[in-house]
Amino acid sequence: MKYTSLKIDSHLLFMDKTDEINHEISSFLSDLSIAPTTIVKVECYAPVKNNDELTTCTKSFDSVVSEVFKDKIPANLFVAKELADDATKALLKFCICDEKSFTIEYKEFQKFNYCVVKNNEETILISGGISFDQSGDKLRLVQSTFDFMEQLLDHEEMHFGHVSCQTNFINDIQGKKADTTTGWTNVQTINEIRTLYFDPNLFKHGYPLQHTMNSDTDGFVIDFIAAVKDGFPTAQYNLDAESEQTQNCFIPGLNKFICRPPVNSGAASSKGQLEEALTSIIQSADNCGLKLNKKADEVKITIPDNKDLEEVQHIISKQIDTNKLVIFHSTLESNDLKMDIEIITSVIL
Repeated sequence: MKYTSLKIDSHLLFMDKTDEINHEISSFLSDLSIAPTTIVKVECYAPVKNNDELTTCTKSFDSVVSEVFKDKIPANLFVAKELADDATKALLKFCICDEKSFTIEYKEFQKFNYCVVKNNEETILISGGISFDQSGDKLRLVQSTFDFMEQLLDHEEMHFGHVSCQTNFINDIQGKKADTTTGWTNVQTINEIRTLYFDPNLFKHGYPLQHTMNSDTDGFVIDFIAAVKDGFPTAQYNLDAESEQTQNCFIPGLNKFICRPPVNSGAASSKGQLEEALTSIIQSADNCGLKLNKKADEVKITIPDNKDLEEVQHIISKQIDTNKLVIFHSTLESNDLKMDIEIITSVIL
């Protein structure tokens, strides 16, 4: 799987200028000789700040995806999140499977579009963003989303034990305000509801890589990848020795190593936190016995303070060779965290 991305003026989404977006995407893909039928996922990150804007922009995004991809609609994800280097732009990211060994199935379940990729007898489910009506209480919203995730997995003859990695997007990630019914914050609600679905007996091969990120609008979104071969999960995991939390996964069918290392909030500077995290990524791969491609597919970083942007860019340019560096500006789970980092790269087999 390969990745490429395109930045567009966000006002095109806000003003529902779908024809202009369609033209930009079609020209972009044509210039790079990328066939739309090889794209398995489209992600859109836009500087949306309220639910009215979210409704308008997601409607525009859905229309664009339908127009560009016709009857072969890939998995897709829309997240309210702004770019650190240009808050006027929206980022469109394309995930491409163009190797001859891949078989791509564009599927729909209860009007939800997703992709199934098959490679070397391994089946990989790429969900895209699962979300429901943004209004209402978080408990109902989170539980409904996990319930749909379970139904989708079951539809593909999978279960939660086959999940390789999962990202949860929710607003007010630092919020201390507890729900009057449950006494849980937004993040606690995710963690508590997840335990109802994540039966420990399903995870004998490792606990899936989890990531919770802030969204700038109300609601809750789940985005995941699941992988299975002959009924067994295929993803390989590595646990952080101190926290005992999964910090990376390797998906053989996609030949992708995805790492979300713990960031040391005790390090006072953004430089210190980033350099420790980068060292952790290398150690994490070594612990798995994996040799990573020297050039990463993508490095994705979130910073809460745009004053750190230039320093982060400088450190990455010196320490990692990457095809794509994306830096978001958003709140993190703790004020002590100066960044969040994710890296995706191929493994040398």
